[in-house]
Amino acid sequence: MMPVSRRRWLQSGPLAVALGWSRAALAQSSPITRTPENFRLVGAPVVQGVSASAVSIAWGVNDTSTGWVEYGETEALGRLAAPEGHGLKPLDAVVHRVRLEGLAPGARYFYRTVSVPIAFLGAYDIRRGRPFESGLASFTTPDEGRGARVSFAVINDTHEQTETLKSLFTQLADAPGDMLFWNGDMFNDIASQQQMSEQLLTPAGIAYASQRPVWFARGNHDVRGPEARALGRFLDTPGGRFHYSVRQGPVAFVVLDTGEDKADDAPVYAGLGTFDAYRTAQSAWLADQLRQDHIRNAPFRVVIAHIPLYSTRDTQPHGGADARAKWHTHLAEGAVDLLITGHTHRHAWMPADATRPFGQLTGGGPRPQEATLIRAEADAQVLKARMHALDGTLISEHVIPRRS
Repeated sequence: MMPVSRRRWLQSGPLAVALGWSRAALAQSSPITRTPENFRLVGAPVVQGVSASAVSIAWGVNDTSTGWVEYGETEALGRLAAPEGHGLKPLDAVVHRVRLEGLAPGARYFYRTVSVPIAFLGAYDIRRGRPFESGLASFTTPDEGRGARVSFAVINDTHEQTETLKSLFTQLADAPGDMLFWNGDMFNDIASQQQMSEQLLTPAGIAYASQRPVWFARGNHDVRGPEARALGRFLDTPGGRFHYSVRQGPVAFVVLDTGEDKADDAPVYAGLGTFDAYRTAQSAWLADQLRQDHIRNAPFRVVIAHIPLYSTRDTQPHGGADARAKWHTHLAEGAVDLLITGHTHRHAWMPADATRPFGQLTGGGPRPQEATLIRAEADAQVLKARMHALDGTLISEHVIPRRS
């Protein structure tokens, strides 16, 4: 008598008969059984992680699919970026993110995303749907300091507040500028990947970064929650780290990650944080970056970090105090011109003084009556930063001349 395999016995033996199983029933037990016709794109692509030579494009989907990006320096496109991992093309039911590399600085590129739904109906019954294309859009890579001017905007502490997000991104759509920095606390805490898709790819249902790129700075609430470690699936930065630098026109930007506001041994974190060591590592990186030509030779140097390093109060969150202790000397010696922060939910301005040769501008909070929009522009001689309330009221204006 020939031996019967365990799988065949399970499919046709007495246990299968007793339970009413059949080969057809087992084939239908796959968790992915929806047909490709149910597929749709979720929102518009988000251009992010932009450096002078590379960019990431992320977009949401509602079901299992593979995807790629078609791009080029004209609307004819002609180039294709299709990631693969160890012989497998991407397959995801929530988000696709593709990195385009080998780009030219200061160049405009046209692109569209392509998604193809995939239905697994059985081990040898994998069905491919028709391609779904996004609209044609474009972005421009940073110019490594070749441009004469730059305009940029900074938002912070939106905390999943739909009304605030809608107002901010509506205003930014009307006057987008060259760059947008989202300075932390995009979330309250991160509980699901669907939540990340909604907040980072389609905040308030708005297509906010399909043409004007967004650069992210991580806040303390963005490192909280069971899915915080998956943030990199939806959010990319130059170099793939949460601290990085980028040069656009006369301004060199340095983004730092202040991490958690409480100490690593705070009981609420259950021993899962190592942010003190992380800020120490960033200190060495910061010292090196401030010596690099693209920063050292810039007419202006702007640092963006979520938690303020300086405070007028007697007490300060541990994260800000630790960052100040480790980074202050480098910032002062590196001739930083402006530090932009958030976290406190209270807008504030601390002008330069004898101990700190640069001002600290802190944005507001998540509720519409607290929220702020910081807009700035610079040429080779002067940097101007203005902070506005959501109704457009000017809160403060700061003019920073180039150092002699």
